Amino acid sequence: MPTARHQGAFTRFIVGTAMVAAAGVALPEVALAAPPQAAAAAEDPSNDIQRADAAALVGVTLDPDWLGQTERGFVAKIYYKADELDRNRPLEPMHQKKREAAIAALAIDGEEASSRFIKTGIHAAHAEDHRLITERNERRRAEYETKAKALTAISLPVNETVLAKSVYDFIVHIDLNAHTHNNMAVRAAARIALQGNAEAQWDFLRVGIHTEHRNDTNRLIQERADKTEAEKEELRKEAARLSVAGFAIQVDSAEAVRLSKMSNQQFVWAVWNAAPNGSEVYKSAEAAVRVFTEAAFTAFINEGAVAARLRDIRNHLARVDEERTRQIVELRTRADKSLVYPELVKAADAALAGTPDDRTEFLATGQYQHRTQTLRINAYNGVDSYVADHGGTPVIVPWRKDTTEEQKKQQQWKIEPGLSNPECFSFQSVSRPHNYLVRDTGRYRGAPDDARVPVNYGVDGKVAPTDGTSQFKIDATWCVRGNADAIVLRPVGNMEKYLTVTGADHDSFTNIPAKWDAEPPTPLLPMDRRYNSDANLRTSLGKPTGEAVLDANNLGYKPYEKGRLYLTSDMVNTGGSDYRRITVHVVYNGPVLDKFLAVGGPNAIQGELFDQVPTKDGKGQVIRIGRPGGGYYHIIWGPQTGAHVVYGAVGNTWAASGGEIGPYGYPVTDEITYSPGVVYSRFTGGTIQHSSSGIKEIKGEIHRKFAALGFEEGLGLAYGAEAPFGTEGARWQMFSGGSVIITPRNGTVALTGSIDRKYHNVGLAKLGYPLSDAQPTADGVGKVVNFSLGGAAIYQHPTTNASLVYGAIATKYRELGAERSFLGYPTSDETALPKGSRNTFQNGRIDASNDGGTTNAYQTTTVTHKAVEIKGVQSGRCIQTAGLIGQEALNNLAAMELWDCVAGVKQIWDVVSMGNNVYGLKNRHSGKCLDLRQGELHNLNPIVQYDCHFGSTQQWEFTTAANGTLALRSVHSAKVVEAYNPPDHGNATAVRQWADRGDPWQRWTLVPMN
Repeated sequence: MPTARHQGAFTRFIVGTAMVAAAGVALPEVALAAPPQAAAAAEDPSNDIQRADAAALVGVTLDPDWLGQTERGFVAKIYYKADELDRNRPLEPMHQKKREAAIAALAIDGEEASSRFIKTGIHAAHAEDHRLITERNERRRAEYETKAKALTAISLPVNETVLAKSVYDFIVHIDLNAHTHNNMAVRAAARIALQGNAEAQWDFLRVGIHTEHRNDTNRLIQERADKTEAEKEELRKEAARLSVAGFAIQVDSAEAVRLSKMSNQQFVWAVWNAAPNGSEVYKSAEAAVRVFTEAAFTAFINEGAVAARLRDIRNHLARVDEERTRQIVELRTRADKSLVYPELVKAADAALAGTPDDRTEFLATGQYQHRTQTLRINAYNGVDSYVADHGGTPVIVPWRKDTTEEQKKQQQWKIEPGLSNPECFSFQSVSRPHNYLVRDTGRYRGAPDDARVPVNYGVDGKVAPTDGTSQFKIDATWCVRGNADAIVLRPVGNMEKYLTVTGADHDSFTNIPAKWDAEPPTPLLPMDRRYNSDANLRTSLGKPTGEAVLDANNLGYKPYEKGRLYLTSDMVNTGGSDYRRITVHVVYNGPVLDKFLAVGGPNAIQGELFDQVPTKDGKGQVIRIGRPGGGYYHIIWGPQTGAHVVYGAVGNTWAASGGEIGPYGYPVTDEITYSPGVVYSRFTGGTIQHSSSGIKEIKGEIHRKFAALGFEEGLGLAYGAEAPFGTEGARWQMFSGGSVIITPRNGTVALTGSIDRKYHNVGLAKLGYPLSDAQPTADGVGKVVNFSLGGAAIYQHPTTNASLVYGAIATKYRELGAERSFLGYPTSDETALPKGSRNTFQNGRIDASNDGGTTNAYQTTTVTHKAVEIKGVQSGRCIQTAGLIGQEALNNLAAMELWDCVAGVKQIWDVVSMGNNVYGLKNRHSGKCLDLRQGELHNLNPIVQYDCHFGSTQQWEFTTAANGTLALRSVHSAKVVEAYNPPDHGNATAVRQWADRGDPWQRWTLVPMN
């Protein structure tokens, strides 16, 4: 029994090493040199001794070339030497940490970080390399020990060939070579393990084979006929102790046999002393010792020891996995910061999310297998364009679904640490190994025209085979600058310049460089690339629900739970050249997508599709398609209006006004054709019309009136824009069928048809503003609009055009009852009389005098008599020719006078009809006609006789008065005949003309004569 428990801690290492060494397996050893003293000042450069110590760690003896390097140059040579040493052993690198530390130092500008690396950093990295190698060797020793103990347990020979097998092949070896009878349980368990995963197979080697070997041993003991049951029981106990000794504390076979001969109590005590202090086996044995009963000892041997050893194994594996996780996290962080290893980052993420075996595999091989990428470049023909090695020329190729395997290889680049500077990168062509993307120093990027200076910033590239020279390494090294969104590749020899390829989106003259991205080896479907790169988009779209639907041009869409991603193209002109640009945009399920599909989708609309986004007010949704030549095609949805399209000149006007948050608001219709060449779109706040005469906008209060009247059906097309009207802040807009006026006091008024035309013909200055829309007249037949000036009104009867009444005439008309009066509806506007004005009506007239008369309404009367006396209402006397019969009464210009009615020939007037109730009056005595002397218009102008010519001065109308009498009205002057010098109207009273005042001496009756 050991006297010191801590001695047991060394047992496993000694025994395991002895077993592996016995099998003839050689393990690499690494000497760990003590680092030199750190420099007193970090800014001091390294000296020759420090450089010699650093170089020795990579097996280099300094020569003048090494000593002549700058600090950064020396670190770079350290890196390349370490990389050379590790190149042939990628799975077991000896200088991994030194390489990583060198790159980290070179990534910092200046010499100071490189100096620190030479003095101290390389030694710390070397110590870390030593630790990793030691751990790797220890893992190999542990693996070999586990395998060796498994072989020993079932009496199979141990040799390096068998131990070097993979775990799977090793278990196959056990199954094939274990004794068919003696190892029945072992073989059965082996076959089960082979069907499981890597973890199950390791569990079989670490624990299962020993458990099943014990079962096989117990079975064989039970089968022995030469032993009594008591002897068999003792053999089983001895076998159990032997198994625990070999498995739980891993002593050699001789020691295990010795321990198996002990009693249970002694054996447990021995295991307690041999187990590493603090291990699960140690704690379990100690617990049994503390109980100190045979049952406790037996339970420990039969179950507890194996379970405890299994916990120790689990704990060890957890610590190992934790360390591997840390290493992967560090590697992932460096890969992510590099901006060129997204596949390596992805693989690291998968390993971190996977099993311990996944992490082991990643560190062993995976980290070296995910450094091939494609290079996507922002090109004029779209963001999904890739740089391919086309026989030595880097060319831009668009994404295609039918890319061949060879074409895929041409787009793939193995990204390596820079050949001349490990902090940068070199790009090796996958389709042509050992050919690198290099700066093409043989090409000169001249200006495109004589008006511009030579290009100073962009450089071309080519793909050339390596020649091993320093210059080639410089030309093949590109430094990455940028961020996660895009990178710029700058030649290590001149960091002011950048790499570009024909077709890239850049501007050499203003130093706007071409933008690159490292992408997966097989270019993603553009929809997938965008979907994968945008977490918010993934949330809003949900999961894919099907494969992409693409046409012959590789355009189309991919469906998701909540919408689609569309891959579309449009033409863009850059630098005088047309390019077809490819873009990816989202449209969500719902009314916008429904409308998008209803109008034919992207192929029907053509143009640059933009993402569906919330409207500016946040209440709706919209997609916009940039149209060739400018402007947008809008599909916009509002919760109250539904989805509609707005485009063309109408759409441009709507968008320029603010779109959905402007005065028009949301569309409520698609674009509608009103007539050939005339279209309109209706909005919540207006209408926009377009025709050959241009855009016409209708909005606000005017549009509300426009809508109330039935839109175009009521008012027709707008003639122009809304404009100021008058001097009081009014505004108006004219339409083909009317006009709408925002009046200062009466709100918004609409005039239509002939009323509107009449208003504009007469004008605002005379009529003022309309007081309302056209209203039904009192008789329910016509319409009338009243205006703010002069009591004006425009009337319209269904059978007549609109006519204006104004001023005194309008007042008289209303006093009489307007259209309900005997006059009916006006049939003319106010017309000028020689000394006043007149309106004609359906059944009469109203005359207004400006020469001493009044405003009078009347009708013309038809005279059916052939001859009449004209008898004064006030005087009772008749009009006759003055002078003696046969003498003065026969003369031209003989005046008229009143005389007692005697039916004399001077008082008889033959009535000559001239049509339309106009008459000539011919004196029976003289044969001459009643005349207005010389046609003079003034009041008191005498009424005379003159040779009949029936001109206007001899034309007369008999017009009605309210009392049933008549006025004798001159057609020429529109004045009436009266007896002069009222009220004394005796015989010989002169008869003159005067403006109609409605006086009784201006009224007459007709006495029929033969």
